[in-house]
Amino acid sequence: MYINTFKYKPEHVDCKLCTEYVKKQGCPANGCPWLAERIEAGVVDYQEMVMETFSAYRCLTPRLNLLVKLFPGTLWTDEAHRQRMEGMKAQLGYRRRRDTPAFYAAMFLLTSNAEIYERAANCFCKQGFVAEYARMKDVAPHDYALYVAARHLCTGAGGVSPEDLADPEIIDPEAFRLIVNAMLIARYGLTALTIRAHE
Repeated sequence: MYINTFKYKPEHVDCKLCTEYVKKQGCPANGCPWLAERIEAGVVDYQEMVMETFSAYRCLTPRLNLLVKLFPGTLWTDEAHRQRMEGMKAQLGYRRRRDTPAFYAAMFLLTSNAEIYERAANCFCKQGFVAEYARMKDVAPHDYALYVAARHLCTGAGGVSPEDLADPEIIDPEAFRLIVNAMLIARYGLTALTIRAHE
């Protein structure tokens, strides 16, 4: 068995080495085709990652601009959030087929606060994500939005639409931040959790 230990470094992802790069013109691409590799190398900040990922959703632009402006330097809500997710990962162990970026994105959402964690921890099991195991009776709107987004990421079942995300009356600012961050994890993997603000 061969385990790939290669990690991208800044010198590997220099834009001048890109197939899209044109000498004296720079990059003509409408978005970086190698963003995941650049994130792994640590040369992408939160603003670039968010704006490139959601560029097709113009209705989200005002909320995304505010999200970037208020970025606290980490995707986590707090240290307790990180500990809950790391504890769950350790408890479940590793299973290659189950542990997809979408699975971890749902876990990120449903460990974000103690209430939703208590209601939805049973959704994560050896087989994968089972949305029906969550206890959603009398759940707060904030936590229900997180649950719906997590369920959609893992199962494809009805989720939160871009229009819903754009409306602060439907998705509160903290839920919006968590859902956007979870979508980044679903797209780029756990490497997204290492992203920082622009220095």
